[in-house]
Amino acid sequence: MNLRKFDELASYKVDFRNLLAQDMTEWKFYMEIISAYFENRGVKRPIVVEIGLMHNAQKRFYAEMLDAEHIGIDMNYNSEPDILADSQKPGTIEELKVKLKGQMIDLLFIDGNHSYESVKLDFEIYAPLTKHIIAIHDISATVNSQVMRYWNELKYDDRYLTVDLNHFNGRPDKERGIFKDMGIGLIIKDVK
Repeated sequence: MNLRKFDELASYKVDFRNLLAQDMTEWKFYMEIISAYFENRGVKRPIVVEIGLMHNAQKRFYAEMLDAEHIGIDMNYNSEPDILADSQKPGTIEELKVKLKGQMIDLLFIDGNHSYESVKLDFEIYAPLTKHIIAIHDISATVNSQVMRYWNELKYDDRYLTVDLNHFNGRPDKERGIFKDMGIGLIIKDVK
């Protein structure tokens, strides 16, 4: 992975919509793992599907660091999604299948609604369409334990190889006076 390019992308902040809502240490390591994984398996131009976009700032990392095709799903038009819809509505999965043109998702990043039921349903709907890696954001929540609860079920399920990426659980967000939800959980589907 080109670390200089990563640092350049990480410093890009023209307006609030370009802000990456990630812990930078965690995000950098995540991108290094994903990049190495795809390179080692000869995956060129991976298909990344992201559920929940916030400012859609992650898209440029996937595009410029991985040369990935990115498909974003979000209910907020301000995030400029490729699919403007609720990820759990039947029409959404059908629209995604049209965009995939019969291909599998290489990397699925789940960061939509953070309720237990929602994370679980996004996983159940989209995991079967994913060939390589499923990432779930906010697995080390200090405020929102719902994602963490589902992640703990997945990581102790012996069907899955999981990796927890946590920079520091419980670090306060001094600007907002709250604790951040953080952590990225990876499920590696292709462990051959």
